[in-house]
Amino acid sequence: MKTKMRNTLFLLLGLSSFAFAGEPVSSSATNVLTPEGETGGKCFNETTHIVNIGIGTGGISYFSGVAVGSFSRGPAIIATYEQAWPKKLGPGFLGVGAYLGYQRGHYKDYSSAVYYYDFNYISVAARGVYHWDVLNSDKAEVYGGVLVGFRIHSYSSNDPYPYAYAKSNEGIYPIGAAFAGARWYFAKNFALYGEAGSGVSFLTGGVSFKF
Repeated sequence: MKTKMRNTLFLLLGLSSFAFAGEPVSSSATNVLTPEGETGGKCFNETTHIVNIGIGTGGISYFSGVAVGSFSRGPAIIATYEQAWPKKLGPGFLGVGAYLGYQRGHYKDYSSAVYYYDFNYISVAARGVYHWDVLNSDKAEVYGGVLVGFRIHSYSSNDPYPYAYAKSNEGIYPIGAAFAGARWYFAKNFALYGEAGSGVSFLTGGVSFKF
């Protein structure tokens, strides 16, 4: 009986040794590298492409020189595209891309009759965003950047004698802004993001699509 149990134990030990002989080394003993030589586990790296769609609030003031009347401003609608610079720069990655923003304002003048002014502000800019590895994980990140471009001002009105302010406000103006943001991925390629800065809107929030 003892001999049979001993032979059975030896057989089990032999099968266990054979089974584990083909197991890979534990991941804690290795560091898997990407083809570029960077460690994985970052939501922004050299292969990342991102499209952001957001809604902004706050921003530049309109028609502030006119006292009699009421002004309302709609939310800013913002779309941006960003892709990573091919090589790592310092302790993180640089994202480069484009920015498009639109905001509308409406002014009613009650000084003599009800006249209105509709303002359209379109911003077009290039963006540079730095993603520092220390603030970049597989699910979330914090980043900062700048944008440089121009803003197109236009208006329409039923006032037969438009305010000089409105006329002088038409045209194309250079813009520049600094901003900081954060992004959290609730799915592999979809994230929520928020940004604060001095662009077409002071606060922006929306969704990010990574591909």
